[in-house]
Formats: sequence, structure tokens, C-alpha cells
Amino acid sequence: MTFRRSYENAESGQQLYAVLEAFKKPELLWAKLATGNYDWLGVRRNGRYVVGRPRLTAIPEEDEARLPDPDDDRHRIESRGPLSHVPRWEAYPSADEARDAYARIVSGDPVTPMRNTGVWKVRLILDGEPVEEILVVRALPRMV
Repeated sequence: MTFRRSYENAESGQQLYAVLEAFKKPELLWAKLATGNYDWLGVRRNGRYVVGRPRLTAIPEEDEARLPDPDDDRHRIESRGPLSHVPRWEAYPSADEARDAYARIVSGDPVTPMRNTGVWKVRLILDGEPVEEILVVRALPRMV
């Protein structure tokens, strides 16, 4: 029956995912998404993350990312999604600016280098050395 479950064959009232799961821990959300077998569907009002499987969306191909230069990009923030092998990064001229941008990400400030919905592991690099890493989950704002 799962061969008929797709966005192309969607009918009104049809459940697209064979299995829906909900849980509270962001680490579990990361682990499920990192398998490549789940789609993240959203967050319930009670704060539980909802995923569905089997995965219906295509796994995007990664861009050819430029690696940071150890001499020029000593202060930066790196972020990667659950299926990313190469992190995206943004360099800052000083350690204070990098620390401020990282603090905005951690606090959930909407004006950060990460402006969309998603799940990322974000790492602060100062003087070329990892200082701190955090799991960030950004859900769509509730429209109710």
C-alpha cells in the first residue's frame, strides 16, 4: 500500500505516512532525521516533535562548500543539518562578534545567520578551536 503514498497521488483525507511518531527530546529528533528515513512534520501544541516515515521528500544534494581557511577564518560559526556531511560556516572579524552571533542563535533571536525552519548542530569556533556546540531546533511560528 505504501507505493500509493506520495504527494503526486495525494487524495483528500489520505494519510501520506505509514508511521507517525512524536517525542519531546530534540536529541531524538536529530537522531531520527539523521537516519534519512524520516520527514520532520512539525511541532504539536504540547511541544512534541512529529516525524513521519517512510521519508517522502527527496534528500537534497549538498553544495560544494568552501572549507574555512585556518589563517583567515579563525573566528566562525559552523552549522550542519542532520544529513549534512560538510558544515556551512560564517566567519567574523573578531572573537567578540562571533560570540555575539552565537549568543543570538542560542537565545532564538530571529535575526541570526539561520533565518529559516530546521534542525542544526551549531558550533562556535574561536581562534581556530571549537569552544561550544549546541543543538538548535527552529520550528515555524504558530499562526493561531
